[in-house]
Amino acid sequence: MNRTKAREYAFILLFQYKFQPNEIMDILEEFCMEYNPGIQEEYIRTVVTKVAENVKKIDEMIEKTSDGWGVDRISTVNLSLLRLAVGEMLYVDNIPAPVSVNEAVGLAKVYDGEESVAFMNGVLDKIRNNLKVI
Repeated sequence: MNRTKAREYAFILLFQYKFQPNEIMDILEEFCMEYNPGIQEEYIRTVVTKVAENVKKIDEMIEKTSDGWGVDRISTVNLSLLRLAVGEMLYVDNIPAPVSVNEAVGLAKVYDGEESVAFMNGVLDKIRNNLKVI
């Protein structure tokens, strides 16, 4: 499994987190047992766990940079991808921020369509600039 595929699985797990936040660790364990992500397991565990542990902080960052859109107004797909990208920027050291942004936008195209690309790019670019991450 490559990092792009691992990121897609992390997104799917974070999508499930929106509906089952109290069960995310059990869902993560079941996923790892069933799919055996190999060398990407550490990445998946780290990003999913860090997002779940810091979702309030991440959501506040998203809301501050989304031009008045609260997390309750953002589609679950976009919110999950935003959380993933912000979680990577904050908590995964070996991934450059532009990669996090580009990968999240690419997944948005696949799972939510072209119309979400500008929104995702705008929010993530503002967060990246606020963090001064290159």
